[in-house]
Amino acid sequence: MNYRDINIEYNSFSEQHKKPFGAICTGQEIDFFIRVEDAKDPEITLVIEREGHGEQHLKMTSTGSGVYHSNYCAHESGLCFYFFIISYTDYDYRRTIYVGSPGHGIGGEQVIKENRWDIIPYQITMHNYVEPSPSWYKDAIFYQIFVDRFYNGNEDQKINNPKKNSFLYATWDDSPMYIKDNLNNILRWDFFGGNLLGVIRKLDYLHELGIGGIYLNPIFKSRSNHKYDTGDYLVIDEMFGNEEIFRMLISEADKRGIKIVLDGVFNHVGADSRYFNAFGSYPELGGAESKDSKYYPWFNFFNFPNDYESWWGVKDLPNVNENEPSYRNFIVGKDGVIEKWTRMGIGGWRLDVADEMPDDFIREIRTAMEAVSENPVLIGEVWEDASNKIAYGQRRRYLLGDEIHATMNYPFKDGVISFINGTSRARDLYTRFMSLKENYPREAFYSALNNLGTHDTRRIFTEIPDFDKLYIAIGMLFTFPGVPCIYYGDEAGMKGETDPYNRGPYPWGKEKTQITGAYSEMIRLRKTSNAFSKGDFIPFYQENVFGYLRLYENDCYLVAVNRDPEEFRLVINDVIGLEAVPEEFRKCLADEYPLSRASFSCMNISKK
Repeated sequence: MNYRDINIEYNSFSEQHKKPFGAICTGQEIDFFIRVEDAKDPEITLVIEREGHGEQHLKMTSTGSGVYHSNYCAHESGLCFYFFIISYTDYDYRRTIYVGSPGHGIGGEQVIKENRWDIIPYQITMHNYVEPSPSWYKDAIFYQIFVDRFYNGNEDQKINNPKKNSFLYATWDDSPMYIKDNLNNILRWDFFGGNLLGVIRKLDYLHELGIGGIYLNPIFKSRSNHKYDTGDYLVIDEMFGNEEIFRMLISEADKRGIKIVLDGVFNHVGADSRYFNAFGSYPELGGAESKDSKYYPWFNFFNFPNDYESWWGVKDLPNVNENEPSYRNFIVGKDGVIEKWTRMGIGGWRLDVADEMPDDFIREIRTAMEAVSENPVLIGEVWEDASNKIAYGQRRRYLLGDEIHATMNYPFKDGVISFINGTSRARDLYTRFMSLKENYPREAFYSALNNLGTHDTRRIFTEIPDFDKLYIAIGMLFTFPGVPCIYYGDEAGMKGETDPYNRGPYPWGKEKTQITGAYSEMIRLRKTSNAFSKGDFIPFYQENVFGYLRLYENDCYLVAVNRDPEEFRLVINDVIGLEAVPEEFRKCLADEYPLSRASFSCMNISKK
């Protein structure tokens, strides 16, 4: 008997096969059900490996009708991986096949292999995520600001305190560029002159747009325009303003219901910093100047002073040894960096390169933050599925409950762009988003900071230059689970390839009104119902149309995306993925929905 003659059914997305769905709180029992029919004398084994603890083999018992069951419970947080072994009689021989997942970190319908080592196990995330992210955060729409390029708030438009060996653009309308040497090092940093007073002067605009949170790229003193090369963690960069102006920004933003989130760069500093002081810019002895410097233990020198560990080999960004007690205390200790700025009333922190920071350091940052502020949020920069990320040979534990509340949702951005541009199928997007839903603790999934672009990516209007298709992406941003975040100027129709072109000056007075109108429309839509911020998310697809339901209390919205240039008729009975829709909402669905070409549709089908 060939194993292809055996009927095997397992789908990790379905509660008919794994219950409860998705990530599991530690101590919670999981039931597994697999259907195996037309096999002679079958024996089914559930193999579970809790990472670092070896395999556990559990014999599954028949419940009748070809269904086999077993259960499992883990009492520690971490990842579990599982697959099935099916042994059956083929004439006079016992044969064995293996049932696993479609890919690493991917759930859904089973894949069958004859070789044990060809199988990829399914993932289960076991977590202690019991303290939710702040409600103000989950209800907000965020706006990311690269301060130098947003707005100059000085009435005379003069630029504050220009830096030595830098250049200033002649007009606000200039295009950004770098002056580099033959080794690709930047010789002169460039500035447009945006500042914190400019952010204050545009708070009314942001409030009217519907913004509830501002994520500021770094604002501490440094040599560059991007400020990821921190020079002094305790001082606002003089081109941006000072501590008094920053306090004013927090106060004025609070009056408008807007929280400020700071960008914390704690994995590396600038070579031109008071801590490293490679160029002697600071009076205090830096780590690169002398082994007697109190900052010397902060850095990892291979050959003092010119050969040292740096971020991705960029010598302008020497890595910090986060496990050095004096550095750790400087950041998270009493009167440290976290305490100083959090006490001022900010809404929280976004951690740059969180996957390059020790887990215990992230936990201490959260503890320090929460000790001096009510309901702050901690967001991590992670570009992949954050539930199973391995960095520097270590499995990261960001989302297991006591580190970050949320990650930047680059998988969302990548999936949306790939699907709309035709490089992936509706089925692929369904599997990608269902796998994120399955792998993330529910709170983490609903707290993800969703974006269509950031200072590290191409502008969304460059990625998707057709307005009809861009409209789809905007609609998905504001109806998807998680917290939508607009990169400054995206709502104005700014274009730009990667750095520096994605960091141009905001085109005040020259916005593309059609795109601005689309953002305003979708922000209004999101605010019409809690279904978009709190509601269940049930994705589906039919042929090359992707969509999802958002369900909350009596509210139900059907979102459907037709990326193709032809009209399409969505037939509910032909849709894949709606098996989990509660009966009371299924009754609200029509038999068919006509979809226009290249369209985003959001239909209110709420219970009457």
